[in-house]
Amino acid sequence: MITKIAENLGEVYTNFDPFAPLSTLSELRDFYVIRKKSPLERMKMELLYDNTGNMKSLFSGHRGSGKSTELNKLVSDELIQSKYFVVKYSVKEVLDIAGLDYIDLLVSIGAQIFIKATEDGKLKLNKGVLDELERWLGTIEIVREDTSLKSASVEAEAGLKAVFIKLLGKLKVEYTTRDNIRQTIQPKISELIGIINLIINELVLNLNKKVLVVIEDLDKPDLKIAEELLYKRQTSLTSPSCCIIYTVPIGLLYCPDAPQVGQAFNRIYVLPNVSITKRDDLSPNPDGQETMRKFIEKRMSLDLIEENALKHAITISGGVFREMARIIRTSTINAIGRDAEIISLDDVEMVESEIRNEYRRILETQDYEALKVIHETRELKGSEICAKLLHELSILEYQNDDNWCDVHPTIIPLIEPKKKGRVNS
Repeated sequence: MITKIAENLGEVYTNFDPFAPLSTLSELRDFYVIRKKSPLERMKMELLYDNTGNMKSLFSGHRGSGKSTELNKLVSDELIQSKYFVVKYSVKEVLDIAGLDYIDLLVSIGAQIFIKATEDGKLKLNKGVLDELERWLGTIEIVREDTSLKSASVEAEAGLKAVFIKLLGKLKVEYTTRDNIRQTIQPKISELIGIINLIINELVLNLNKKVLVVIEDLDKPDLKIAEELLYKRQTSLTSPSCCIIYTVPIGLLYCPDAPQVGQAFNRIYVLPNVSITKRDDLSPNPDGQETMRKFIEKRMSLDLIEENALKHAITISGGVFREMARIIRTSTINAIGRDAEIISLDDVEMVESEIRNEYRRILETQDYEALKVIHETRELKGSEICAKLLHELSILEYQNDDNWCDVHPTIIPLIEPKKKGRVNS
C-alpha cells in the first residue's frame, strides 16, 4: 500500500510494485493519474443510465495498462455504489486460470455474489429459495459425499456460504473433482444459470439495488482459453441477470472471430496505453510524456532520479504503467546495489537490456518480420501472429483520433540492428 511520496530509494522500491494496482480510497485519491483516453467516465455514465440491470461489457487493454486501477476507481464511485451492489473479484484468485472453463466461471459468479452478500449481511433468503439452493448443491457429488460439507448447515446463509467456498476450492485445486463437477453441471447448464439468477433476484429484492459483477484477470490465461470463453460460450456468460464487466486480453479483439463479440456483448471498452510518441514520426508526444511523468512524481521525489534517466525510463516504458513501475523498481535495486542514493541513466539502461533479452527468448523467427512491418506502418491487421504479439506486449496499441500501434520500444534494436542503445531518448 502506498501512503506517501517516497523520499529515499527504499521507499521508491515499495511504491513501485508493478503488481499492486491502486485500490484503497486514499491511494485512489492521492496517487491516481487521470488519463485522457481512458473509457472510465463513459463506463460510469453507461452504468448509471442503464435501466435494464443486465448490461454485459468487455474491458480490454494490454496487461499492465492500468485496467485494475481504472476498475477500482469505477466501483469506488459513490454514484455507482448507490445504484449497484458491486461484486468485484479476480478469477485467478478463485479458479485455476490455466484450465479455465465456462462452467467454472459461471459457478464463480454465483458463488462470489452469494459470499459477498452474506459477508455484508445483505442477503436474507426465504425458505423456498434456501430449499432450492440446497437441492441444487445436493446434485453435485462433492456436496453429497464430502463429510466436511455435510457438517455445514445448509439451513441458513452462513452454511450455504461455507458450501460455496468449498466448491470454489475444489474447482481451483482438485483436477479430478473439477472434471466431475463439470460433467455433472454441463447437461444442466440452464439450471446453474437459474440458480445464479435466483440469488441475484433475491439480492435485488433485499436491497432495491441492481447487481454489478466485475471479473478481473481474464486477460491472464492463454489467448486460446479467452477465445473459447468469449466466443464459443458467450451465450452462457451473458445469461446471468445482472450487469457484468469481463476484463479480456487485447489480443482477443484481433482474433479472426472478433466480429462475433459485438453480437453478444453490449459494449467493448478499450484502455489504450499512454501515447508517449507521435504516430507520424515517433517524436516525443508532450501530453503522453507528462502523464507518465506524473505517474512517477506522485510516487517519488524526482530528486531521487537523474533527469536523463527519468526521460529514458518513460521512453522505454512504452506508455505502459506496469512496465513503468517495473523499470523504476528494478532501476532502484541497481542503484542500491552500487551504494548510490539516486537512480542514474546506467541503472535504467541495465533494465532496458534485461527487458530486451526477455523478448529475445520468446520471439520466434516469423515474429521479427511482422514486427518490422508494424514498426514501419504503425498499423495492425488482425491475425493470429498479431494477436499473440499483442498478448505478450511485443506490440503496443495507442489511440489518438484513430487507433495505431508500434512495437515495444526495447525491441526496436532487435528489428533495426543499427539502432543500438537509447530509443527516442
